[in-house]
Amino acid sequence: MKFSYSLIKEMVPNLPSKIKFADELALKSFEVDDISGDMMDIKITANRWCDAASHIGIAREAAAIFGLRLIPLKVYAINKIKKGLNIKVVEGSGCFRYIGCLTELRKKGSTPSWMKKYLKTCGLRPISPVVDVLNYVMIETGQPMHAFDADKVEGGITVRKAKKGEKMITIDGGEYDLLPTDTVIADDVKVLAIAGIKGGKAAEITSKTKNVIVESANFDSVSVYRTSKRIKLDTDASRRYGHGMSSEKAGLGISRALKLLEQICFAKPLLAGDEYKKKESKRVIKFDPERFESITGVAVTTNQAGIILKKLGFGVRGNLIEVPAERIDVEIFEDIVEEVIRIYGLDEVEAKAPVIPIVPLHNDPIVEFREKIKRAFVNTGFSEVLSYSFGDFSEGAVELMNPISKEKAYMRTDLVRGLNEVVEKNRRSFDDIKIFEFGKVFDGVGKEHWSVAAAVRIKGDDQSLRMLRGATEAVLKNIGITEFELIPEGNKSLILKIGGRRVGTMFLEKSGISFFEANAEILLDESQGEFEYKPVSPYPSVQRDVSFWAKNDVTVGGLLEAINISNIPNLEDVDLVDYYPEASKERFGITLRFLFQSTEKTLTEAEVDVWMEKIKEVLMETAGVEIR
Repeated sequence: MKFSYSLIKEMVPNLPSKIKFADELALKSFEVDDISGDMMDIKITANRWCDAASHIGIAREAAAIFGLRLIPLKVYAINKIKKGLNIKVVEGSGCFRYIGCLTELRKKGSTPSWMKKYLKTCGLRPISPVVDVLNYVMIETGQPMHAFDADKVEGGITVRKAKKGEKMITIDGGEYDLLPTDTVIADDVKVLAIAGIKGGKAAEITSKTKNVIVESANFDSVSVYRTSKRIKLDTDASRRYGHGMSSEKAGLGISRALKLLEQICFAKPLLAGDEYKKKESKRVIKFDPERFESITGVAVTTNQAGIILKKLGFGVRGNLIEVPAERIDVEIFEDIVEEVIRIYGLDEVEAKAPVIPIVPLHNDPIVEFREKIKRAFVNTGFSEVLSYSFGDFSEGAVELMNPISKEKAYMRTDLVRGLNEVVEKNRRSFDDIKIFEFGKVFDGVGKEHWSVAAAVRIKGDDQSLRMLRGATEAVLKNIGITEFELIPEGNKSLILKIGGRRVGTMFLEKSGISFFEANAEILLDESQGEFEYKPVSPYPSVQRDVSFWAKNDVTVGGLLEAINISNIPNLEDVDLVDYYPEASKERFGITLRFLFQSTEKTLTEAEVDVWMEKIKEVLMETAGVEIR
């Protein structure tokens, strides 16, 4: 943004050279891109347009940086003007404050040369005394303003949303179609201006204008920004309003404009109106020196901070800091810290090594266990999913104070419902679905614990529960849990027990989807107890497969338990490698793989044959299987 160094110096006498000023400003406030001639191109950050996109704003920064006096602007006492100008602000129009003043121009006057110089330096073209004054006040105070020829205004001034089908021709001849989302300034008959963006041709100021209505207002930044982008009309006013402004600045702008119009055009204010229904509340922040030091590492007293803040326009009463209305970017204590420390000087902050506690490195057991169980499921052909931690679990669930939606108003009490949503969303795209999740669940009093769950869906088959059971057994073994029970409960449900303690459940839904969920923290405890060191055998292993038919009431767990209690020598592992149901669905085929290995010698084929015969006898006697 372009500024005039000479105008800043008028506001802050004894300002140092432009080069030194630019250097200090870049260190403590804003970067300076160019300082050619009288012009200074200063990069105002987005959060500071509210106060610093003006010469008075930069002058205030300069006064604070160099400890100089800021000369206040001469203004007209608007409170002495007779009230009665007909102004109406429609509710929901996007206008926070609207000030209007009917003013008689007793002399045409001409724009002073000094004003023309400052306007040109800032990239504005001098047009006429009234327009030039308003543009000058905008670059001086940051408040955009507009003036209407009062004799062309029919009735009163109304700020409202545009009506469907309304159009407006701007003072530069552009024609724009308006939408009901656009805020406009209108009289009783026509649209006079697009609020915060551009004035219209209908009430344009000309050389014959004798009476003007000077406007100073504050509009909703989002509304102005959207309208400006939609109609592709970017102006100085729209950029300022689009960044957000304080309604209090509207009063300063019109007071300063009336004072200059009085000097140049011998203007006399006749009637005024100020629609300001909801005034901005004062913001007061308590200054805490100890907290300031904990954030910055610099010891600054309340008095030292107060001196800096006063120069920046803040009100100071002891340790209470009143934020200026135009500083809408300052909301919390950390914002106050930033204001003080940048003027104090970051180069004054002593470099110190951070003091942090040294703690021994440790691993979180649940994190390691989560990775272990995830690998086990993936190796079994499952895919991991992540579902929402929120849902509509209203029965005994913890309700959120600020939910993202009505459907996500409670903390989840289980993982199964989330898995079910995933399956339902994907069943049209995939015939077979095998998924799992490891995450936290919450009970009715807000206590949380880790849980692990899995789901299986097989299109056109009712064997999802059997497949899920086999996969779960394989996962449990892979994580070191070999002593467990899957006990039938009802027709299509199983209970997982470890050491007599209920750990989880497995069940088949009517939809054909099978689910499993268990307390992961209990599984962690049990898996830690199962692992022990065993030396690797230097001798080769022997692998044998057995295929057989079994009735539907036979469980794989029961078969494995029967083999386990028969104490077969050197039997290291048993795995389920194949499963297929018979067409009649009265029995199923299964293949088990047996691994034999000794730590003392190489096993012979004859020895393994003897053990395999014993295994077959056990299976046939205890489970009635038919060897194939």
